[in-house]
Amino acid sequence: YAAEYWPEGPEVVSPNVIVMEASTGTVLYDCDSLEAHYPASITKIMTAYLAIKNGDLNSTITMSDAAVWGIDRNSSHIALDVGEEISMSDALYAVMLMSANEAAWAIAEQVSGSLENFVQLMNDTAQSLGCKDTHFTNANGLHDPDHYTTAYDMALITKEALTSKTSREYASET
Repeated sequence: YAAEYWPEGPEVVSPNVIVMEASTGTVLYDCDSLEAHYPASITKIMTAYLAIKNGDLNSTITMSDAAVWGIDRNSSHIALDVGEEISMSDALYAVMLMSANEAAWAIAEQVSGSLENFVQLMNDTAQSLGCKDTHFTNANGLHDPDHYTTAYDMALITKEALTSKTSREYASET
């Protein structure tokens, strides 16, 4: 008789959805969450988490030519210029509030010395969190055919990010 009164799942637009309880990892709702897709700017959840975990929020980032000009100028950015200095904290606000692609690249360089090293850290961290269908190629989520994840893997990454009080503070800013 349970079918008569069992609640229906939520109405969703996306074909891939997951609702995961953050403190336990219990999956409350799932709809094809293992299908890989291009994650776009939600990539920045991992970027911000790793910056907070491995970087110095009081450090100063000097914008490199690669960070400023390596992004599509029609993408999200805050018009930082080569040689301009910004604090790691302000760069994180730019990433989390304005989806600033050049700031994400600069954070990667500051934390790991190069974008390539940071991307390796992203992929290693994803694997250590149990992500099986994730591969990052950049810190900002700009399109690349080899840059993909699943809703399930992003839930694992977000769950981990939410364990950090500092990550929660940056993510909840308005």
